[in-house]
Amino acid sequence: MGAFDLDDQRNSPLRFLTALWNILTVLTLMMSCCVGLVTLTIYLDPYSSLNPFPPPTPIQPVQLPTLTPTPLQILPPTWTPSPTITPRPTLTPTFTPTLTYTPLPTATQPPSPTPLPPEMVLFTISPGSPKATASTAFYPELGCKWAGVAGQLFDAEGQPLPPALVLVEVGGVLNGEPIQLLSLSGTAPQYGPAGYEIVLGDIPIASQGSLYIQLFDRQGQPITDRIYFDTFGACEQNLILINFNAVAR
Repeated sequence: MGAFDLDDQRNSPLRFLTALWNILTVLTLMMSCCVGLVTLTIYLDPYSSLNPFPPPTPIQPVQLPTLTPTPLQILPPTWTPSPTITPRPTLTPTFTPTLTYTPLPTATQPPSPTPLPPEMVLFTISPGSPKATASTAFYPELGCKWAGVAGQLFDAEGQPLPPALVLVEVGGVLNGEPIQLLSLSGTAPQYGPAGYEIVLGDIPIASQGSLYIQLFDRQGQPITDRIYFDTFGACEQNLILINFNAVAR
């Protein structure tokens, strides 16, 4: 074989590869052109059938009908005026009530009971009683902030009675209020062995014959009549001392 034939055989594979690459290059260019063309078409028309992911279909705006204004018609009034109201006649009262004021009753001294028979009176008031004095001799720390009745009981010979033998009651009306207070002989030894004491309040109050004192035995039977006495509003007379002596039989 000649030298030319040998060179042609050596170059045959090289030419084949070159031709193959040229064909692939042309195909690649054609595909690139096709892709570019499809991309441009989708860009210009997103709703094209070539777009595999088309955007949602836009909502068509609703066309509202055009409103034509209607002129407002003002109708004349159809009401009729009401008749004139005649005022009612003025009523003149024919009866004028007269109010009479009756003051409320105030606390008054109840009527005294029937005097006891002489044989039932076992004690009489001692000479010099009642006596108004100052309570500071017995309660110096209280000063004028005290008022009361006190005393002691003696037998017919002038000796103090045994304790808890006689019940002492002070009742009546003081400063417009009814009171009924009790004590027992021998419970206030500061006045004597048979002493008693009844506290009327924390201030001295004046009264005239509206309070009484009465003695009872241990069975509750009266052994004296009610003996009425006065009280005073002065601090030097806030203690009323009343002593009793048994009646000699």
